[in-house]
Amino acid sequence: MIFTETREGRRFVGELPPGMPVVATLQSLVADYRIGSGWIHGSGYVQDALVRAVQEDGSFGEPMPHPGRRMVSSLDAVASEQRGEPDLVVRVALVGEDGTCAAGLLVEAVSASVELMAQTFDDITLRRYQDPDVGFARWLDVAVNNHDEVSEQVRSGRAAMEAMPSRLLEPAEMPQLRVGDWLQHPRLGTCEVAAIIDDDRVTIRMETGKIAQLHLGLLSLTHGEKKGGRMIYDVHIRRRNR
Repeated sequence: MIFTETREGRRFVGELPPGMPVVATLQSLVADYRIGSGWIHGSGYVQDALVRAVQEDGSFGEPMPHPGRRMVSSLDAVASEQRGEPDLVVRVALVGEDGTCAAGLLVEAVSASVELMAQTFDDITLRRYQDPDVGFARWLDVAVNNHDEVSEQVRSGRAAMEAMPSRLLEPAEMPQLRVGDWLQHPRLGTCEVAAIIDDDRVTIRMETGKIAQLHLGLLSLTHGEKKGGRMIYDVHIRRRNR
């Protein structure tokens, strides 16, 4: 039995808005927030899920499509490390409108609105190995991170959280962003506006190709030049209200 005490961690809450890929977005969150060990719980609704059902021997079968919208009865994503690489396993139980259930490993699904709660354990790294006797990954050991690693993870989390809004902008302050506009962000670099979610949120595409959601509540935008007929905005991060 492996059982250990952990004292350093962070907690997060969030929502995956309609249209976002669930697994790909969770993988990005784990990478961006440097989560070496943590659990993410979710509820809500997804559509067009691709699930690998559990088999009698404990392994998981081929991905099976489940078209249409389904309620998320359970979603648990576990962040750990396997063979020296970050590993994220997403287990779900989904219920269709006709009452049919789908359960197993979530390969991918489109969010119709998924609410998330996450807890990280930054002073340890959970390491796994593939156990051929049971057909899935089990705990290998728990590595204790040194103080510098923990501090860096916490700093990364705090830096990422600076993009979260502490208030909504007043209507007169709302930037009139359009799909295709460009943002010069001080931390994220040059980003293209890929979608307008609502008055306070946009989806952006970074130069690396990574897709992310940007909250406008703590940002101010100033007009720059035009690029290919689209406006370029300089992004400034404002201090939180005390």
